[in-house]
Amino acid sequence: MQRVLLNTVILSSFLVLASCGGKPVDVLTVSDGTVVTGQLQSISSGKAVVSGVTVDIPPEGRVWCKNGSTFAGVISASDGVIVSGTNSAPVDSVYIVVWGNTDIHNETFAVDAAHGWLNTGIEMQEGEMFSLRSTGTVVTETGTATPQGQEKFSSSVSLVPGATSGQLVFRTGEIQQPVAAGSTWVGKSPGSGVLMLAVNVPLEGSEESRGIYAVTVTAGTNGTGSGSVVFYPADR
Repeated sequence: MQRVLLNTVILSSFLVLASCGGKPVDVLTVSDGTVVTGQLQSISSGKAVVSGVTVDIPPEGRVWCKNGSTFAGVISASDGVIVSGTNSAPVDSVYIVVWGNTDIHNETFAVDAAHGWLNTGIEMQEGEMFSLRSTGTVVTETGTATPQGQEKFSSSVSLVPGATSGQLVFRTGEIQQPVAAGSTWVGKSPGSGVLMLAVNVPLEGSEESRGIYAVTVTAGTNGTGSGSVVFYPADR
């Protein structure tokens, strides 16, 4: 655990420094602690090349896109596009690529506005990748909302005061600070525990709210296992 935390701190420092230089910088990390920064040139035949530095990668990887979608398989990349089989994504639309364990858990839940927090039963570990994609409409005391929430309405006595009325929110564990997710969210779990989902109603416990969001959860690994490689595209 200490090594994982140390690697996370070191990587975070690299990402911060990379973002401060003015020029977009890609970051490739290996589980042995190797970090390569620069610009991705290509991925092919089990090798990734970043600014002239070649890194061996496992046979298969998983691509997590900023829109919440994901695909896996043998990964290749050239001319700013990442490809696996019939799937492809421009590098600037990719959140992260993980080589190693590409297994995921994919499940859709009905999140009822009237029922508070929904226990998904999905155990998350801090730093694990997951995405949420939500559709539907609900009605609260402040009107009709989509998972993005109502832009002009929020309440200090709502289920999650920092989110807008009707917005989809989540937390991992009982004490972890809730996060406003909206219709699409992708990233690393901010804490460890069971993933909980809810509609942020203006008044917690109110019986006025009704409606359901269909929320698809896709959860996977974070690339910290032995032999794993992770690619973080720069924000271009």
